[in-house]
Amino acid sequence: MKIQPVIMSGGAGTRLWPMSRTARPKQFLKLVTDKTMFQETAMRVAPQTDKNFAPPVVIAGAGHGALVANQLAEIDIEPGEIILEPCPRNTAAVAAVASAWVEAHRDDALILLMPADHHIHDAAGFRRAVAVAARAAEDGYITTFGIKPEGPHTGYGYIEAGESVADGVYRVAAFKEKPDAATAQAYLDKGGFYWNAGIFLFRASAMLEELDRCAPDIRKSATDALAQSMMSGMARRLDEVCFETCPANSIDYAVMEQTERAAIVADVDVGWTDIGSWSEVASSSDNPAIVEIGGGNNIIRTSGPVVAAAGVENLIIVAVDDAVLVARKDDAQQVRAIVEELKKRGRTDLL
Repeated sequence: MKIQPVIMSGGAGTRLWPMSRTARPKQFLKLVTDKTMFQETAMRVAPQTDKNFAPPVVIAGAGHGALVANQLAEIDIEPGEIILEPCPRNTAAVAAVASAWVEAHRDDALILLMPADHHIHDAAGFRRAVAVAARAAEDGYITTFGIKPEGPHTGYGYIEAGESVADGVYRVAAFKEKPDAATAQAYLDKGGFYWNAGIFLFRASAMLEELDRCAPDIRKSATDALAQSMMSGMARRLDEVCFETCPANSIDYAVMEQTERAAIVADVDVGWTDIGSWSEVASSSDNPAIVEIGGGNNIIRTSGPVVAAAGVENLIIVAVDDAVLVARKDDAQQVRAIVEELKKRGRTDLL
């Protein structure tokens, strides 16, 4: 059975400002390797890599159609479809659109739904985890991937695994919000808790049935938007009127926390990170535009201006042509607040 990869590329990446911008959010930046994270994601599941995968479908923001097409062309991947959202409506709406598209075009194939902005070091290991998940997904489970915790991280949600339903696959016992440090450590001490990667594998029909039961408004608005979509150049644009009426909600809240079909593959140990902040990005140590004297343990990135740092430690310094970010490493999550402040000041030129 073919697996249909669907890449969710609608994120804004505000915590990676000032390099991540509305016109070119973090998934389209080269933050980890010489490929963008979007390109890494597409290459991980390309038909050239594994014949079990169909050409990827990309669901992206309204202004990113050409960017998606160009970045796929750079790595010689032909998309199954590029679908553009007129406005962001979170991941449940994306799952509904993906499921309706696959039901129409791929005869109820399994859908591998994944964010465009995650880094996975072991791509082959990830594909092996997908193969494990496929056995349960073929039986109607909506499977997610539980990442083996590397420590008591407070920036990720957690999933508790319950009884086994197949080799390496378990029922989801509970979803847990991002915990405080003590709670995260308690999860690790108890065992059976995994980081929530936000990656899913399921039959199109299974997701549509659960959306009908758990979130019918999302199912109707999203699938109507696809039914009334129009081609525009190389991309398909969802109908704006229909999609704007769609409630904004995540797959976790809208479906996974309500369905009895939720299952988890665990533990997945593939070097996963969602690159959620600058603290998870390495410094460009080989960049001749960076001069660092004394100090240390800094993350320094620049897209042009020379950055010179003397005797400072534990800082994030990011420079682009029109903005410079300086923050303590333990305050990396505050970058989102900076973006909100710029919005309040009307500085759309910096967003």
